[in-house]
Amino acid sequence: MKKIILLISLLFVSAVFAQEVPEAENAEGKTAEAAPAAEEGEPAPAKTDDDKITISKAELAELVQKTVAEEMAKKEAEKKEAEAQKEQEIAENAAKTEEKPAENAEPEEKEKEEPSKTGETNGLIQTSYTKSSISFVMGDDNLRDNSQYSPKWDIGSRYEYEDFADRVYGYSNNVKSSTKLSLFHEEKGFLPYLTARMSLSFAMYNAVDAMSDKLTTSLKEDRSFLEIDFRHPTTHRFNITLYPYNADNIAIGTLRGLRWGGNASVWPQSDSSPVPGFQVLYGYSDFSVYFGFKAHAQSKTDKLSTEIVPKETVYGFFGGLTYNNKPLGLKASLQGAYIDKGDNVNISDAQLKDPKDDTIHSYGIDAYLEYNNGSRFGDPIGINSYSDGTWISPDYTTNFSWRIRGEYLFQNERLQNADYLASAEGKPRPITDDYMAHGAAIDLGFRWKGLRTMFMYSYRDLSFMTFDAPGVNPWTTIPSEAKQTPEHLFTVSADYYVWHFWFGASFGYKIPATYTVKDENGRKNTMVIRERLSTDAVSTAFDRTREMLPTGRNALDIFFVKADIKYQFSDSFTAMLEYSFTRDHNRQRMVAQEDGTYKSESDVIEVMDVHGLMFLVEGRF
Repeated sequence: MKKIILLISLLFVSAVFAQEVPEAENAEGKTAEAAPAAEEGEPAPAKTDDDKITISKAELAELVQKTVAEEMAKKEAEKKEAEAQKEQEIAENAAKTEEKPAENAEPEEKEKEEPSKTGETNGLIQTSYTKSSISFVMGDDNLRDNSQYSPKWDIGSRYEYEDFADRVYGYSNNVKSSTKLSLFHEEKGFLPYLTARMSLSFAMYNAVDAMSDKLTTSLKEDRSFLEIDFRHPTTHRFNITLYPYNADNIAIGTLRGLRWGGNASVWPQSDSSPVPGFQVLYGYSDFSVYFGFKAHAQSKTDKLSTEIVPKETVYGFFGGLTYNNKPLGLKASLQGAYIDKGDNVNISDAQLKDPKDDTIHSYGIDAYLEYNNGSRFGDPIGINSYSDGTWISPDYTTNFSWRIRGEYLFQNERLQNADYLASAEGKPRPITDDYMAHGAAIDLGFRWKGLRTMFMYSYRDLSFMTFDAPGVNPWTTIPSEAKQTPEHLFTVSADYYVWHFWFGASFGYKIPATYTVKDENGRKNTMVIRERLSTDAVSTAFDRTREMLPTGRNALDIFFVKADIKYQFSDSFTAMLEYSFTRDHNRQRMVAQEDGTYKSESDVIEVMDVHGLMFLVEGRF
């Protein structure tokens, strides 16, 4: 390039100089005769004006252009030669890779890919990257009731009347009143095919202080993890995930309504202690097997106020095998879990021949099968979000698709036999007995272009609903004289997608699980169990998972209808509007008394027929 610039400059200077060169005196175009060569040993004669060489402007320009063209041709030849050499090197490297696959070859193309930031899995490993999110909520959970349980139309978090069908599908209203904060990082390791991920996650909860009416904010650890993921480009995969504080992701089951073993409430003596754990997975082709472990330090006896009581460490073990063929759309899994819940606090060791006989050994076995024909079917729409912040959107690349899913979960644990105390008058009964539980669900969906229809049925018996409490009366089995009924749930929904809009409607019908006993006067007392109970799920003003009906009254069925409009501005920004109506004539209004307790009021239409309207704008980043 420097040579080209020099020649162009010479062309310019020569053109100017040529204007001053005198014309040849020979009018006929003859040049001056060359001076005779100097003989050997004689000095060269001095040059005269006749010795000067003259060149025209046109000739100089032609000379410069010729030199420039030669230089450009030379550069072009060098460039083609370099490209040919590079192509030859690539071909040689490709030949070497075929001879020695995978072990030492660096995946150059993968280095150019952006990190997925999703922890995509092909097995039962339950690591999930919880994105940071913030939500704006405006609405009224109950338009007819303007009490302390449902303020008028307002902005911000409140106690929601949760849609029971969404709980089975896998949604939770809890995220509507919290903000997720995550610091996530993913990078390639120093070894080939190795990826390291880490996530420091928190959930930020906002509440209004009852005394000062000021907004208070608290942070809670939200499943932070460290992960090492090795993916061979052929078939092998190895993954280990470590949870230093909260191993809720280690559990069995797929649908949230059947999933078991995730949170700390599976231990009856659960307190604020952390539940650390780890999970290891090995995958080969479409098969994978995993093992999970976590531990919990808990009180050995019921803890009263600030009383100091002995501690014990209890454990949970998880494992499973899965087959996941993505091209076929087929997935099947078999999982199992064993959780040592510790000593039964109702049974004194003095009553036992062996002090370990009152240890609560619980276990569960889960089977799951899914088939998706066509493009990905996706999740149903709703204002609720998954508790881990994800929503699987439908894929509309094919005109038609359908999906069927089925799951069954069996559980058992040894609790204090509720009929043991009556054994003195009749046949002796053991002090502990099996507490078996069953839960199942089937989900069917069809899609034609932008129109989807879905049907779901789920079955959960009373033992399943109260398994983690454990029992309707904690620590005991269900008495033989008590009457119990299981829960049956039916839902039908449809939605239509156009121009990034989803328009949806759904209907749900539930026959609730009940527990009925008779008092000393022979009158029946029925309890309705709306949702699965944990150790702290009691009948309070706000936690309404169980409802004690007035004496002599039977439980009534529950149904709901709702309509949704959702619009996605981008993959990270969504707005939704939802109207819902729920008829639940088992529900009572809780009224605060002067002594600080609550008294229930029955037959209040404003809390039995619930109209709700909600607007949500949510961003994730």
